[in-house]
Amino acid sequence: MEHTWEFDTTIGQAGEIVTVVYEYEIDDDKSTYNESVKEVWFEGRDIVGCMSEESYAELDIEASMRFHEHKQNYKMEDV
Repeated sequence: MEHTWEFDTTIGQAGEIVTVVYEYEIDDDKSTYNESVKEVWFEGRDIVGCMSEESYAELDIEASMRFHEHKQNYKMEDV
């Protein structure tokens, strides 16, 4: 079963605020796997398909770091 977690961040030279939808799955031991950025919302539109590979990779790394920090601060039942 897929789960999602959302957070806001800035991207681009102008520092535009976007909402990132991060998807993941949870196994029986409450560990997560198959984690990745699913959507990036800007002004009501999903722009993930418009991002360069480099920009997407950078955002995926940021999302992974933020998600792992989030998991450390909250119980997995809340994630």
